[in-house]
This record gives sequence, structure tokens and C-alpha cells, in this order.
Amino acid sequence: MEMEYVKKIVKASGIRPGERVLVHFWGEDGQKGLANAFMSAVAARGATPIFLQQARSVNREIFANAGEGCFPESYFESLSGFDTVLDLFAYQPIILGYPLEEKQMALYRRYISKLFGALMTARRFLQIRLPIAENAEESGLAPEDYIARMEAAYGIDYDALQSVGGTRIRELNRYNHYVLHTGEGSSLWFDLTGRQWHLDAGDGDWPCGEVYIAPREEKTVGSVFFPKLFIEDVGVFENVVLYIREGRLADSSHPQVREFIEGLAPEGRVVCELGLGLNPGVKDLCGYTVLDEKMAGTFHIAIGANNIFGGENKANMHIDFVNSGAFVLAPEKETENESEENE
Repeated sequence: MEMEYVKKIVKASGIRPGERVLVHFWGEDGQKGLANAFMSAVAARGATPIFLQQARSVNREIFANAGEGCFPESYFESLSGFDTVLDLFAYQPIILGYPLEEKQMALYRRYISKLFGALMTARRFLQIRLPIAENAEESGLAPEDYIARMEAAYGIDYDALQSVGGTRIRELNRYNHYVLHTGEGSSLWFDLTGRQWHLDAGDGDWPCGEVYIAPREEKTVGSVFFPKLFIEDVGVFENVVLYIREGRLADSSHPQVREFIEGLAPEGRVVCELGLGLNPGVKDLCGYTVLDEKMAGTFHIAIGANNIFGGENKANMHIDFVNSGAFVLAPEKETENESEENE
């Protein structure tokens, strides 16, 4: 990962002089140069970089031998209240990749829970997947393809992204009710009353580049068409219609997708998000949601949890369905007027 990408990310994060920034690194010593680059970029912004590493090899040894008193509350208190946390992934976080006795694993799980409880008190919490081969496994992409796609998504003009996103939200805020028209004559109605649009342009999950909202859970109704539907850990399906009734994913035109829906818990069927991609560096869908949902010119709906961004639905999952086909998101008011004129 070249230094220019690191500098772009740190600048776009909004880090300011005088702030305390924790560089929280999930990786081994051999990958530590990437974390050092972020430390340097943070210092160049006039902020104070502080380093904490979570290496699987080290944590295995620590928690194979840890006792009840190894990580007292004072330890986690010392990790609270940062201005920014840069949560860097050189590989999939949290996983130890090595079996421990249940008592020791319980200590590790408790450590992770309290750790994130402390880190999430930061004013900004950024999760950054580093574009390196070790991260490609999670994406399902070949390492070369993964690196190229991620670097293209990271290498954009973030000032332009902020401007485009701000303009889009001002336009969307004009109405509380929208209709999403997709191919095959499908239309999906959303009620956004009382809900807030959010802009992801550098202060959340990376790569960034979307505006999104939690629609009123019980009000979404209609159908939506996907020329190609990627469902993580399930499969890829073509020419799929999803049917939504009373805010919940109820059925599909595709039998395998219908089977997937039937296996979901009630809270997992709730349509919890409407999002629009803005990142011009993502050129096509690849099945890796982290990239796909950010692609400029796409929309996505999601099912599951939305209580952390303004919704009311709590669930243990959040699944995005991304569409790069032709679509129109129109205010319901205008749609009704057009129908009256056609009559």
C-alpha cells in the first residue's frame, strides 16, 4: 500500500492537530510497516499517534496463559476517549486461528468485548481494510484483483466525494417518501419520516462512499428487481425479484433465494437500509459487499440491524443487496402527480 493512499485516508478521516489518535493494528510484526505509515501520516497532521497491536501469534500465547486479573477495568479505561481510532486490518480481525481451552477462550472473548466497548467511545472510529493479499481471502477475490480494486476505491478525490455526498443529501432531504423503480416493472415504496440520511465519506467503514438511511421499518412495501443478486455465503443469482410486505422481505421469484428468506429470523427479514453508492473508483460489482455497495451509480437495500444508524430494528446480522442495473429513485409525491396526468 503506497504512502499516497495512507495520506489520503488520514486526511479524509478529519483528524486535526492536537488530537489523540489510536492506531489499532490487527497484524503481525512483518506487516507492521503499514501501521508505521499511518502513525507517520497522523503525526504529519499535527495529531498524536498511539499504537496498539493485536497480532494473532502474540494473542494466542497471551490468552493461553492469561489469568482472571490480567486485564482489569483500568486497562480498558486507558483505551477510552480517543479522538480517533484507526482500526487497521492486515488480516481478518478478532480470529485467533488456534484452539484454546474453553476457560481461556472465555477470557479472550471478554477481552475483545471490553476492548471494543472502550474503543467505540472515540469520536471517530474508522475500520480500514488494508489492500494486501492477506485480506483477499475474506473477499473471495484473487489477491491481485482484490488489491487493484481496493486501491482504486481508496485513490479517489475525497473533497469531491464530500461535495457530491452533501449535495445528494440536500436533494434527498426534500421529501420523506420515495419510490424505487427497477426493471421488470418493480416498485418499492419507502417512508423516511423522522429518519436521517448519513454520508460515509471517510469517517466510518473503508473503502467509503455512500449515502444511506434507515427507512421506517414497517412501511417499506413493494418489489425490487436485481439483474444479478449477490448474497454473501449463499450464491449469485440472475434476474431476481424480491417482494417486501409490511417492511419485511417476504418472498422472491427465485426458488433458492426464497429458501434463503424462509431460513431468516423475523428480525432478520426487516428492510433496514436504503443506500446509494458514490465511489467512482469502484467500476463494477464483484460480489464483495464492502466494495459493491460503494460503487457510484448503484443502490442497495439491506435487511437486519439498523439500530446503530437511526433505526429501531435489532438483529444479529446485516445483509446488503446491491443493484447496478437501471433504476429511478423518485419522490412519491411526483409519482402520484404523474399518475394523475396519465389518467
